[in-house]
Amino acid sequence: MSRQMPIVDGLTATKMIRSFEKSHPTHVLSMRASLNGRIPIIAVSASLLERELKMYIDAGFDGWILKPIAFQRLSEIMTGIVSEDIRKSNLYRKGEWERGGWFEEGQKDVFAADTNPNEKPPMSAPSEGVKIAAASDDPAVKEEDDSRQTQEQDRMLASQEKQAAESSEPTQGDARES
Repeated sequence: MSRQMPIVDGLTATKMIRSFEKSHPTHVLSMRASLNGRIPIIAVSASLLERELKMYIDAGFDGWILKPIAFQRLSEIMTGIVSEDIRKSNLYRKGEWERGGWFEEGQKDVFAADTNPNEKPPMSAPSEGVKIAAASDDPAVKEEDDSRQTQEQDRMLASQEKQAAESSEPTQGDARES
């Protein structure tokens, strides 16, 4: 199965979500989004820049975390959705960009987000593997080297076959009974 390239980048997707929220009453949102006033959106990328903080806030992001993701840190940031104290303790502080966190104590009004499209095409640059896979409709073309996964699958299959063979062999007790 060939994978498709992303249609929009995270910034554009966030603007689209905020635009949807502007045109729909909050009761059509999930309960958690309704409680927060809007859908919480955390930017996740290796290329977020502190100097573009205002752009992220204006687009409607509520927080951010940089890749590679520290999942314990992500869990703490996500807890800020339901805990005001946790959210406050993880607010943006100049010079601590690498930690990730929340931009504001509370979520801004849904109408505060700038949902106007920008002049750039709405797609992030695809990886080399995505370009190769997209250029070919051959499902055998892979985006990434998955030889480790294949080796692990082969090992597991051999182990399962060995267990099945051992369980189907007659035991000494079975031989005496016949």
